[in-house]
Amino acid sequence: MIKKKFDGKTLLVLGSNVGAVDIISYAKANGAHTIAADYYPPEKSAAKRIADEHVLISTADLEALGALIEEKHVDGVLSGISEFNLLKAMELSEKYDLPFYCTREQWHKIERKNEFRALCEEYKVPCPRTYYTGGEIPEDIWETFSYPAVLKPVDASTSAGVFICHSEEEMRIHEQESISKSESGKIIVEEFVAGDEFTAHYTIADGRVSLACVDNRYPVAVHEGTVTTIPVARVYPCLYIDEYIKQVNPAMLNLCKGLGVKDAILFIQGMYDEETNSFHVFEAGLRSAGEAPYRFISRINGVNAMQVLVDHALSVDSDFASEQEDPFMKGKCCGVVSFVARGGKVGSITGLEEAVRAVPSVVEYESRYPVGSTTPDGDTLRQLMIRFVMICDSRDRMAEDIAYLNEHITVLDENGSNMVIKMLPERLYGTK
Repeated sequence: MIKKKFDGKTLLVLGSNVGAVDIISYAKANGAHTIAADYYPPEKSAAKRIADEHVLISTADLEALGALIEEKHVDGVLSGISEFNLLKAMELSEKYDLPFYCTREQWHKIERKNEFRALCEEYKVPCPRTYYTGGEIPEDIWETFSYPAVLKPVDASTSAGVFICHSEEEMRIHEQESISKSESGKIIVEEFVAGDEFTAHYTIADGRVSLACVDNRYPVAVHEGTVTTIPVARVYPCLYIDEYIKQVNPAMLNLCKGLGVKDAILFIQGMYDEETNSFHVFEAGLRSAGEAPYRFISRINGVNAMQVLVDHALSVDSDFASEQEDPFMKGKCCGVVSFVARGGKVGSITGLEEAVRAVPSVVEYESRYPVGSTTPDGDTLRQLMIRFVMICDSRDRMAEDIAYLNEHITVLDENGSNMVIKMLPERLYGTK
């Protein structure tokens, strides 16, 4: 029998979110015993259905999870893209002396917006001007702000507590709400920069840093007014990837190296202003972003960054081939295209399975809110209802396939009204 690299090792995976199935599949294929844990029953958790074992333990119940770690002689704890679950995995790893891909200090340097801003300034990564960081805004600095300005919690995710404010009055209205979304009770007020949104992912494997991908983020607003937008699509490669590689990438490679992590995934978000040909990077995460682009990168370039994190969790040196990374996607056009939900109760979803079968470019899809469930009525990533992972030969092909999905899939609320916002195919040829 051929020995596999994880033989004799046990991996505990927290949560059923995006990434959990990929982690478990890879670990099992390479000989690990896998355990999935969260409060979902197996019928609501694809991760639990494929794991060797599953337990009904909330990922917040560290005492019960700790007992499980000791009982099952767990060698590593990991989660998918969930920030909450990754922090719990880190906490358990610290307590039970298990490997985790980053330290708490490294995590905060990237995930906390004020600390990441300081890193950008240190490594000369272009970023917006910062007006203030801390708790409640002191009276004597209000007049130093230029409007519009962006108000954010320093450590919240899913766009919670983020407001674009056009006056001191708007800032005062939203200040306490933004603070309430921060675990540390701190906010950041920064310069508002105009332009087109993008996200870039980096892979760090055995200390080697490589640029994995850069996307165009196509935003939509569920509500009117000064609300944060939601990505109805992310399309790769970015239309201005050459400028990104020229202007931003060298500094970001140095920042990643300077962080001192051996194995990790790091993403950044920012804006590109075509009129001034300038970039502004405003936040980051030491994890995969929610669109999990490794899902199509692995099919195109033959490398999967999520596997690097599993290798680290099970104390195996990664054989990740950094030289195979190609942010130009070998000439393909890839995307994570979504239906964005308006708030309400889901009355019907028709044509979904049939349309997916008819569009070969859809390599994966997920439907987060089944019929009978209630979608939130907010302006965060929780509005993403159905997501399609697509690999196309060209942008033209992607436009045609998006049009087909739009036409053949209908999502209605309990009153029979359309309850989703869809990507307009013609937007693919620009960035607006």
